[in-house]
Amino acid sequence: MLYSVLIISVAGAWSIFGPYGALKYYGMTKELHEILIQNEQLREANTALQQEVSKLKHDPIYLEDVARRQFGLIKKNEVIYEFPEKKKRHQ
Repeated sequence: MLYSVLIISVAGAWSIFGPYGALKYYGMTKELHEILIQNEQLREANTALQQEVSKLKHDPIYLEDVARRQFGLIKKNEVIYEFPEKKKRHQ
């Protein structure tokens, strides 16, 4: 009887704490869930980047807008006027 209880206790502990036990399974399930979430975020970012590349290749107006905003480029015979910002008065 004592031998049976000992074997059942060892088997139970092994099934919970062993290398393929319930704790390991729970940890791997949690890790899988986190990886799936990260994978979906990366897919969304990849899709957004693909759309950006497509717009840059096929939409000249968008390309011009990006060139103006990000790189400060201007067309031939254009002049840029920069005005100083007004300073706020402290009352």
